[in-house]
Amino acid sequence: MTAQPGLVFGVDPAHYDQHRPAVPELAAEWLLPQDSNVVVDVGAGTGHLTRILLGRATKVIAVDPDEQMCAWLRERFPDATVHLGSSEHLPVSTAAADAVLTSNAWHWFDPAKAGAEAARCLKPGGVLGVSWHDRGHSDMWLDEVQDVILSAHNPSRPIHQLKLPEDLPFSPVEKHVIGYEREMTPQEICAMHSTYSAIISLGDDDRAALLGKLYDHLTGLAEDRGTPTLGVPFVATLYRTHRLS
Repeated sequence: MTAQPGLVFGVDPAHYDQHRPAVPELAAEWLLPQDSNVVVDVGAGTGHLTRILLGRATKVIAVDPDEQMCAWLRERFPDATVHLGSSEHLPVSTAAADAVLTSNAWHWFDPAKAGAEAARCLKPGGVLGVSWHDRGHSDMWLDEVQDVILSAHNPSRPIHQLKLPEDLPFSPVEKHVIGYEREMTPQEICAMHSTYSAIISLGDDDRAALLGKLYDHLTGLAEDRGTPTLGVPFVATLYRTHRLS
């Protein structure tokens, strides 16, 4: 298994695709310019955002640094153009894209380099759009589970924020938040947690113990509620900015 936290997801893309809830379509509606021709999905992963973009743009270029994810994308989305690549070196011509978007991946990027590369690829007026789709705040999350999940992230690249160097040619960043609740069983919630990079990277015994403790905790909450499911809050945090002329 790779030592780079952002590249562990390709170990089992089917598991990630099934158990990590996809970004809501409303997110693409807010991020994507109307009448988009060329759109780039950076850090495309298993294609949660690619799937939505294919129905909204003429050409979708899906880019991911993990060859296993690229193989998955090519098989599942033959209408997309899939490239192995990074946010710092996009396989896109200068001033060719109407939008450069990324979902649940910006915190793995160097914001200065990724921002500069997006500016290179975008047409004047094109959109750099960044989204995160994650669990909302809740007392159902165990502190030790949260600590493990957050341990994978570089504090200099915070999650749920978009800050670009002032010298890049972008308009002021706009923010939009979409919140909703989804009913999930304790087993489904634990399966979702098993898609987070730091939990994937644990040893088998440690992972099983942590998820087992979470399962027992959630099962107790569901019993107290008197239902087989729990209401899980989700939040899509979206940012967009336009490439200046």
